[in-house]
Amino acid sequence: MDGLFSHAASANERSSQDGYHLPEHRHTVNVPVSADQAFEGFSEYIHLWWPVSKFSQFGQGSHVTFERGSLLEESEDGDQHLWGKIVHLEAPETIVLDFTLGMETAPPTHVSLEFHEQGSGTEVVLTHDGWAAGEIGQQQYDRYTDWPEVLEYYARFMGAGGHAER
Repeated sequence: MDGLFSHAASANERSSQDGYHLPEHRHTVNVPVSADQAFEGFSEYIHLWWPVSKFSQFGQGSHVTFERGSLLEESEDGDQHLWGKIVHLEAPETIVLDFTLGMETAPPTHVSLEFHEQGSGTEVVLTHDGWAAGEIGQQQYDRYTDWPEVLEYYARFMGAGGHAER
């Protein structure tokens, strides 16, 4: 059925013409702790909550860490895989990454985490954008759709019920 409307531009063609850009992925989760604690839980304890059995390069037994200005995964054997580089860090408000996990040959995308203290808790907003043009950008956009599930692991670790909003 893709050829049924052959005169219409596909999503890939639209992404590179007429100023059309793929939308950002934006997800929010609330955790019942201060912004300082939320930031620390995300950045310092990511190795305890990141679901490496589902979302990783090396799988079960590896761990994820922020180290030397990068987000890395380390295997049980000590091999490291670069997931992204920190381009902006302002504790406890913001982490911005050039992100390449799983698409290392494509231009990096951008992952931004914002921590907004609200009363007795913190709203954590993850925005993923910066898609490449054309087919590669569409592949990036389609690949990085699991953030709500990842954020639910984080929220549960921080004492919340989860349920990242899309």
